[in-house]
Amino acid sequence: MAVLVGVLAPTLIKNIEKSRESKDAQNIEQIKSSVEVALQDETAYDEALKLAHEDLDILAASANEIREHFCGDRCDVCSVISVKEGRCTENCRYCAQSRIAKKDVPEINLLGEEAVTEGASIDCGKGSFRYCLVAEGRRLSKREVELAEKTVKDIHDNVDINICASFGLLDQDDFTKLKGAGLTMIHNNLETSPAYFPEVCTSHTQEQKKATIRAAKAAGLMVCSGSLFGMGETLEDRVALAFELRELGVDSVPMNLLNPREGTPFYDKTPLTEEEYVRTIAVYRFVMPKVMIRLAAGRGRYEDNGEAALAAGANAVISGDFLTTDGTSFDLDFDMIRRKGFVTDRKHS
Repeated sequence: MAVLVGVLAPTLIKNIEKSRESKDAQNIEQIKSSVEVALQDETAYDEALKLAHEDLDILAASANEIREHFCGDRCDVCSVISVKEGRCTENCRYCAQSRIAKKDVPEINLLGEEAVTEGASIDCGKGSFRYCLVAEGRRLSKREVELAEKTVKDIHDNVDINICASFGLLDQDDFTKLKGAGLTMIHNNLETSPAYFPEVCTSHTQEQKKATIRAAKAAGLMVCSGSLFGMGETLEDRVALAFELRELGVDSVPMNLLNPREGTPFYDKTPLTEEEYVRTIAVYRFVMPKVMIRLAAGRGRYEDNGEAALAAGANAVISGDFLTTDGTSFDLDFDMIRRKGFVTDRKHS
């Protein structure tokens, strides 16, 4: 543990060690104060980069201590449904629905359909706390926003589940309407660092994504925004993204891994190793001690399905299938979550 002293915050590690012997409130407050003071330091980015190279067992255990003190033992479980699919106008180089992808994409639009509410009810019964509606495209049209309002309200009125939506570059007026219908959170990934984003997409900018996130927050919604790792970015890019997300004040950070899709420009990218994934999650917990850090798409390539990350600072999971790829069953995920000592009953959601 002494290896980390002087890397991020000398008193932080000292107080974590104290807390293992005594769980009194004073020590917990000291830990919180140490993290917050450290992250106000203008050298925090450089220190976080150093942290990423520390002994993995120590790094993971320390991140887990921070998670326990700031977030407790609750693990947030969500699921997703694709409500609109087809050839997208955007040119994201990782996406099978992008206008530059070479595979055919079937067109689907479930906005306004009862099937979406039925799906929410099914996932709620399997244990999902939160249901995210995802639509391809730059943004929903105004007419589609009206249909989305109807869908959100129908779920809100009939299913005991939190509702999230990923509808692209909407404005504050759109978000206000959706919140009024029962939406509680929006999703809009920054994907990668500002420096690397132009290598991923040029049909819209990361600044436009940030403006969308700020509009959602101004409308009173929670925000889920995170990564897509394994697109050729560097460790420096991954750490830089953490600080961008912290500055925006997001509530949930999905840690997605690229699942290379045939016909996309990123099909030949080399995936992150599990050690790289766990290290990154641990560093993110140091940088963002209070957020939900969410295991997301792509973790199925690892033998343990990402379980090691739940002992390295992660405290949330996307379960079930993803948009264009298979995921993990709720039963397997809940078994994994409980093995790590998390609370999963819905009264904690």
